[in-house]
Amino acid sequence: MVERNPWWKRVEGPFPDKYDCLGVKDDGGGSMRGRGIVGEMRIHRAVVNKNADLLRKLVEEGHDVNEVEAAGNTPLHNAAYFGWLEGAELLIELGAKVNASNNAGDSAYIWAENMGQKKMMEFLESKGAEPDYVGQVIVPEHIPKVKNFYDGNDAGKKHPKPSQEYLLWKKQEEDIREAYHAKIIPGYGYGLY
Repeated sequence: MVERNPWWKRVEGPFPDKYDCLGVKDDGGGSMRGRGIVGEMRIHRAVVNKNADLLRKLVEEGHDVNEVEAAGNTPLHNAAYFGWLEGAELLIELGAKVNASNNAGDSAYIWAENMGQKKMMEFLESKGAEPDYVGQVIVPEHIPKVKNFYDGNDAGKKHPKPSQEYLLWKKQEEDIREAYHAKIIPGYGYGLY
């Protein structure tokens, strides 16, 4: 069944043109690019490969040390997960935000805690990480919202707005679906529901 008035038609702007892989939350984390369009993620790869020389080179070339992947994790999240202290120290030295939180509100400290990385937890605390910090939880724009998410919900008021690029994509998706159903179901349309 097709919803007559879906959330993406009701949400009020202003809307950003599009989201890049720079994080959308005040703390530096979070991603609205959950449709697989998050950038090259070169710094994330350098961290996963524990390549400090490449990491430094990439930042010197202008890559953002706080880039985020589709779930809103920063490279510091990865370093914390793997317990790579040298990498975490270098990331922070290069400007990584210590309390950046992903889409679920988890900071790098929480990831270190989840993996039992005690030395990493101590290091992050020494650099200003707040063990009890929970960042804003965001729902990427590709996940359907509950019907009234933006309509009156306090979380919806604080939540980043979908991008104009995303709204155009949803409209095109709807137009394709409408054209397809109009061909195979005579009289198809919202008036039938």
